[in-house]
Amino acid sequence: MYLVKEKINLEELLKNFDFGSGKNGSNIIFTEIVRSDEIKKGVFVSKILYDAYEPMAEKEIAKIEKEAKEKFPIDSVLIKHRVGFVDVGEISFVVIVSSPHREEGFKAIQFIIDEVKRKVPIWKKEILSNGETVWV
Repeated sequence: MYLVKEKINLEELLKNFDFGSGKNGSNIIFTEIVRSDEIKKGVFVSKILYDAYEPMAEKEIAKIEKEAKEKFPIDSVLIKHRVGFVDVGEISFVVIVSSPHREEGFKAIQFIIDEVKRKVPIWKKEILSNGETVWV
């Protein structure tokens, strides 16, 4: 399952991740954290609501993971994206890639991040400190 409603616990994910039992020299971790951006003077993002068409999002992320494994010499991949309300400072999206060498790992993780952002039906609504909301 790629979409999760609960907080993403990076330490827990890393404990259970397959790092390749010594055959991989590169393990790259990307985390996207909700920022308290100032939208207008004195008004900040306080949280984000991530909404998704979940059946299609799960299928698209699975396709992206499969394509990354076919396109790049990587061994293990983990992709998680939050849905629901995510507070400032919390992880909204994480990708971990394990590969024999860093070059392949960096290319693969960039590909995965870009493809998820481009293809997966996940939308976000910023909840602002003044109570307003903005779909992004």
